[in-house]
Amino acid sequence: MMTLGTIAAFGFDDFHPPEVLGLYKRAGCELVQAYRNTNKNVSPGEIISLCSDLGLRIDSLHAVFGDELDPSSEDEAVRRRTVEAYRPELDLCRRLGGRVIVVHPDPPKAPVGNAENRWSQLARSVGEFARLSESAGVQIAIENMPGYHPIGHEVKRLADTIDAHGNGRVVFLIDTGHAHMTCGVGAAIRAAGRRIGYTHVHDNDGVNDTHRLPYTGTLPWDECREAFHEVGYDGVFLLEVFNSAEELRKLLNDEWKRRIGRILDNGPSRV
Repeated sequence: MMTLGTIAAFGFDDFHPPEVLGLYKRAGCELVQAYRNTNKNVSPGEIISLCSDLGLRIDSLHAVFGDELDPSSEDEAVRRRTVEAYRPELDLCRRLGGRVIVVHPDPPKAPVGNAENRWSQLARSVGEFARLSESAGVQIAIENMPGYHPIGHEVKRLADTIDAHGNGRVVFLIDTGHAHMTCGVGAAIRAAGRRIGYTHVHDNDGVNDTHRLPYTGTLPWDECREAFHEVGYDGVFLLEVFNSAEELRKLLNDEWKRRIGRILDNGPSRV
């Protein structure tokens, strides 16, 4: 049985945490992944207090990302700075009571350069991430990206690299929306198989990374469900969705909850 969770954005004008997270809580979410605006002064205590008041457990932290952070950079100085940038993120996650931070394998605007060199650099970073993770007592999850990222969109190779160098401390995160934009969600889940350690779940039109609620785009959710069942994934099913509160009030209805429940139970298919 998978556990339903949601992203919890703090410090953003268009996301009112008590309202939005309250809607997700009523829809069956049990835990959250904290994601904060680093340009705003959002304290760990504020995040902890709000989630506690709503009866939601903090399970993970979406770590910082951006054009300047590239664990697969061919520039060794950039790669090293990137790895070090996640040391305080691991500490913050631990302070929040979480167990996992989410990291991007490469930024979208990075030069492609020599792809093989990039993969070698990412493998080196994964090994260093594993050592940081073990020291901090918090896992690192690296997600597959859309096709406009230099190497992060290659699901099987990304999962292979993490598996070979992560020492069990770094895990592969399957992002359903990104997979829908590249090789297809069913193929991506099956390619990663039992190496899937976490999820980002959202919908889109197969072209634009819009982070819509499941069943509001073109992603084949029955195929997604079957693939998760085949590989035996029973971890966190984390909604990384950015619909407005107004939209969510209409969309998080009984029919939506029934459909999601069919995915979460991971049992035989039912119409």
